[in-house]
Amino acid sequence: MNKKANAYSVGIVCVGSELLFHTLNTNIHIATRLLEMRGFEVNFNVVVCDKSEEIKKAINFCLENSEIVVVSGGLGPTFDDVTRESVAELTGRNLVFSEEIWREIQERFKERRIVNVPELNKKQAMIIEGGVILSNKSGTAPGIRLEYMGRIIFLLPGPPREFEEMLTNYVLPDIEKNYGIAQNTVCNGFGIAGEPEAVVDEKTKNLRERIISLGGQWTILALPYLIELWLKLPKTKQFLFAEVESSLREIFEDSFLGTNGISIQEALMIMLKERKLVCAFAESCTGGLAGHLITEIPGSSECFNGSFVVYSNRLKKKILKVPKTVLRKFGAVSEEVAIAMAKGARKYGKADISLSITGIAGPSGATEEKPIGLVWMAVAISNHFFETRKFYFSGSRSAIKLRAALAGIDFLRRVIMRNLS
Repeated sequence: MNKKANAYSVGIVCVGSELLFHTLNTNIHIATRLLEMRGFEVNFNVVVCDKSEEIKKAINFCLENSEIVVVSGGLGPTFDDVTRESVAELTGRNLVFSEEIWREIQERFKERRIVNVPELNKKQAMIIEGGVILSNKSGTAPGIRLEYMGRIIFLLPGPPREFEEMLTNYVLPDIEKNYGIAQNTVCNGFGIAGEPEAVVDEKTKNLRERIISLGGQWTILALPYLIELWLKLPKTKQFLFAEVESSLREIFEDSFLGTNGISIQEALMIMLKERKLVCAFAESCTGGLAGHLITEIPGSSECFNGSFVVYSNRLKKKILKVPKTVLRKFGAVSEEVAIAMAKGARKYGKADISLSITGIAGPSGATEEKPIGLVWMAVAISNHFFETRKFYFSGSRSAIKLRAALAGIDFLRRVIMRNLS
């Protein structure tokens, strides 16, 4: 066992064959954000399939190189959930059935109005001998804390919400208590919307080099329609965060979202609440995705009345009163229809301001004049004041829908910033 690992180093093992070929691993982003903002260093992230021998190899690797190991996933009741058994074998311990955990699992099912609890779920009540049970308030799989070979191992469930809650409620307080708060470094994230990664990299080159020369670390993360810059600084240099924020605001102007890893939809919500505005959406090609992204934010009901999903021309006419003459003359994917949709959403959504999105997500429906990825948007502040914008997005149908939804939310934010300060 390598005893020279950084006292604040954390190795992450994400278990699940699906993570290797068709499911996005969001847990590593959750873990990195929560741990590094508190000064802990995620030095390894290993994604491993649902095979016991491979899981043991992955955990062993992190045990040799990290002081703390967090394992995500494989604690469910099905045949391919083998994390618990794998760690028991690795550490040479037995699995013990917990009546207390089994009662908690049964209670979870009762809360969901399920009377007959599947016998398979008894597997989740098996605890590694000597481990500390970490109660799961949102799911049926409890977490487990183990001490082994001078290291701490945490086994946490894979669903992102459960993983984040347990990381926040158990893991962070535990490691801060046992290792002390990692006060030697501090971390912060800055969001920039709608700018290509290469452009952000080029425009921040001088600033990045200055921060690195002063002992900081600088990471760029490309997300759909969003670039995040994550900076880690020695605590004695944390005053540089203010300089970085000021520089980024000057460089990127209204593309700059803010700090602390803020998302595009969070930035819009803050702006609406500050100005006491209520918005509504009209969505065609995005199918309600923009509304979904907004309602993922707690408290969104204060400033979001809802979204009209008008995928067909029939509903555009019936619900939003888009004139059939406009649809016939210009087509559903046009500036004129986007304006009519925004006006209808503002009026019938009883909103101060509205956003409309209409486009072609593909793979069919395109013409030479209107290719796949063309999206028209409009923001209506009144019946006589509106702004429009045309976008061209690339990628799969799902990618175009997501980028259009985020770009629309950001477009609304920018219009408010320019006109309703």
